[in-house]
Amino acid sequence: MPGLPRPPRLREQMFDACVLGVDPGLARVGLAVVAGRDRTAELRWATTVRTPAGAPEAGRLRQVAEAVRAAIAEHRPDAVSIERVAWNRNQVSALHVARATGVVMVVAAEAGLQVEEYGPNEVKVAVTGAGNAGKREVQSALVRLHGLRGVPAQPDAADAVAVALTHLLGARVRSLSRLGAR
Repeated sequence: MPGLPRPPRLREQMFDACVLGVDPGLARVGLAVVAGRDRTAELRWATTVRTPAGAPEAGRLRQVAEAVRAAIAEHRPDAVSIERVAWNRNQVSALHVARATGVVMVVAAEAGLQVEEYGPNEVKVAVTGAGNAGKREVQSALVRLHGLRGVPAQPDAADAVAVALTHLLGARVRSLSRLGAR
C-alpha cells in the first residue's frame, strides 16, 4: 500500500554483534571475544587470566575486575555473557566463583553492557547439541560445527568462547522472536 513503510527484508535484520564471554573463577578466568555477522561467527581474542593462589581474595577479585575492564576497553563488546556457577558438592569453590561472577557483572554494568548468564548445560546444548558433552567435545564442536579458528586449548579460555557463542546464537533467536512480535 502507498504510504506504508515496507518492512525490512529478513537478511537486513540478521544479527550483528560482539560478545565478551566469561568463564568465571577465582584462580582462573577465561575471557573470549566472539563476533557474529549474519550467519557466521569469528573468534577475535581469547585468554585465561590467572590470579596468585596465596594472595588475599579481595586482591584476586580486583585482578579479575581489571582484566575484564581491560577486555571491554580494548574489544568494545555489545554484551557480556557469563557461565552460571554450578552449585555442586564443593560449596567453598562455588562461593569463590559466585564472587568472581559478581565482580564481572559489576564491571559490565559500569560499562553499560547487557549481561546474560548461561548454565553449563545450556552452553553444551547450544554448542554441541548435547547437554552431556565433555570439554573436548565442546572445543571440537567450536571448530567443526561453528567454524571458529584459533580456539584455545586451555579449557577456561575455550569455555569462554563457548559461552560467548551461546549468547550470539541466542541473540539471533531473540532477534527473530522480536520480529515475530511486531
